[in-house]
Amino acid sequence: MTAGFGPLPLAEDHTQAVLGTTRIRGPRWAHLPTLTIGLLGVQILWSVELSYAPPYLLSLGLTKPGVAMVFLAGPLSGFVMQPIIGALADNSTSRWGRRRPYMLLGCAVCALSMLLLGYTREVATVLTGGTNSMTDRATVWLAVVAIYLVDFSVNAVQAVDRALLVDILPPSLQASGNAWAASMLGLGSLIGFFIGNLDLPTYLPFFGSTELQILSVLVVLLIVIGHLVTAVSVREIVLVRPEHHNPSLLTELRQIWVSMWTLPRTIRQICMIQFFAWLGWFPVLVYTTMYVSDLYVRSVRTEERGPSVGDLDEGTRLGSRALFFSATLTLLTNLLLPIITSATSSSKTTMKGCVPSIPLPTIWMMSHLLFCLCMLATFAVSTIQGATLVIAITGVAWGIAQWAPFALLAEAILTSSTKSELPTALRPTEVDALMGEIDEDATPTNPEPVSTEDDLDRLEMHPDSDNRAVSLEIGLSAQAGVILGIHNVCIVIPQFLVTIFCAVIFAMFENDDGSRNKPNSVVYAFRFGAIWSFVAFAICRRMAREL
Repeated sequence: MTAGFGPLPLAEDHTQAVLGTTRIRGPRWAHLPTLTIGLLGVQILWSVELSYAPPYLLSLGLTKPGVAMVFLAGPLSGFVMQPIIGALADNSTSRWGRRRPYMLLGCAVCALSMLLLGYTREVATVLTGGTNSMTDRATVWLAVVAIYLVDFSVNAVQAVDRALLVDILPPSLQASGNAWAASMLGLGSLIGFFIGNLDLPTYLPFFGSTELQILSVLVVLLIVIGHLVTAVSVREIVLVRPEHHNPSLLTELRQIWVSMWTLPRTIRQICMIQFFAWLGWFPVLVYTTMYVSDLYVRSVRTEERGPSVGDLDEGTRLGSRALFFSATLTLLTNLLLPIITSATSSSKTTMKGCVPSIPLPTIWMMSHLLFCLCMLATFAVSTIQGATLVIAITGVAWGIAQWAPFALLAEAILTSSTKSELPTALRPTEVDALMGEIDEDATPTNPEPVSTEDDLDRLEMHPDSDNRAVSLEIGLSAQAGVILGIHNVCIVIPQFLVTIFCAVIFAMFENDDGSRNKPNSVVYAFRFGAIWSFVAFAICRRMAREL
C-alpha cells in the first residue's frame, strides 16, 4: 500500500508560462555546497543571537520577563514570515527568478539589523545627541527593534533557502541536498561555539570594541557572501504571468489557507510528525544548559552555603560543553548517515557498491525513538557525566531531524504531480532520456543503481540556456514556498505551547530549595517530551509502512 502523493487542490486553476531552466553553475563537486552555503551564515547568526543577545539586553536594564517577551520574535517571525514569503516567492515574476530576489532583499535587511544590534549604543548616541537618559532608553528600544528585524528577515532568508533546494534539485537528489543543508547548519553551530570562546577584541579590534560588535560584523560578512555565491551560481526559471492575472496579497493569504487544509496525505503526515516532535525538541534546545548547570549546582551545594558565582559559571560551562558534544555528533551524523540512506522504501536511488541502503523514513522513525529513550533516561541520570552523555546522544537524533523531514517533504512535493511539475534540469523523464535507450537484452529485474554523482553529471549535460516560453499547469511543485511555510508553522506552534507549559512548570517549582533529592524543574519538560516524541514515532512508523 502506498501513501497518496496526490495533487494539492489549488485556490485557482490556471496555466503559467515559464522561461528557461534551472541550473547550477560551476564544477560538479561544488553544486550541492554552492546551493546550501547560505545556511552556514544563517546558523551562525542564530547561534550568536541566542548566545549574546539575552545577556546584552539584561545589561541594558531589561528584566528577564521582558527578555522572554522579546525572544518571542523567533517563533512569531517563523509563524508569519515563512508562509507569506513562500507564497509571494511562488508567484514572483522577477527576471532574476522566484527565490533569489527575496533572498538578497532578506540578506540586506538582516545585515543592517545585525549591525544595528551590535552598535545600538553608538546609533542611539548619534540619534539623541549624547543625552544619557535618552540614550539609554533609545539603546534599549533600538536593540529590541534590531532583534525583531533580525528574526523576521532571517526567517524570510531561510524560507527561500529551503524552497530553492526544492526548485533546483530533482527527487533523487533531495536527500543529498538536504543532508548538505543539515551539514552546513551543524558546521555553523560548531563555528558559533568556537568563535564564542575566543577573545575577539584582542584578535579583531578593527571590527569593534566588544564581542557582540565584532561578531555582528563577522556574521554579516558570512551570511552576505554565502548568499551572493548561491545567487550568482544558481539559475532559476522565470514565471511569465498573463496580464489579466495579478494576485493581491489577500489572494496569496487565501491560497495559504486553502493549501493548509488540502495537503496530500504524506505531506500532512510529515507536518503532524513535526508538530509532535517539536513538542519534545524545543525544551531540549532551549533549556539544556539550565538542566546541566542545575545538576552541577545541586552536586556542590551544601547546607552551610548556597551556590557561589563561580559554581554558576562552572555549571554554565558544563552545559555548553554538553551542547558542543551534541553539535559534534550532529555534524558527524549529517556527514556519514546519508551514505547508507535511500530516499524512500520505493526509491531506486542507491549508492554505488554493496553498502545496504536504509529508507529515509525508517531512519527518521528511529530518530524519534532514540530521542524518546534519551528523555526517559533523565529518570536515571543524576550526575554531570550522565547528563552530558544523554545530551550528546540527542545530537544524533537532532542531525536526522535537520535533514530527513525536509528531504521527505521535498520529495513528496516533487513527485506529487508529474504533469504539473515545473521544468528543472533533472526531471526524472529527462534523466531517462539522457541515459539513452534501454538495451533490449537487459534484465529488467536488476536495474543499474543511479548515484548522486550520475545525477550531478547529468546536471552539467543540460543546456546552459533556454529562452523558450513553455505553458505549464500550475501544480504542487509550483507551491513549494507555501508548503514549506505551512510545514514551518507546524514547527513554530509547539514552541509557543512549550513556552507556556514551561512557564507553568517553572512557576510551580520556583521555591525549590535546590536539594539533591529533588529533581530540577527542567526534567519534567524533558519527560513530557518523551511522550510527544513517541507519538511522532508512531505516526512516522505508519508513514514509513505506506511509502
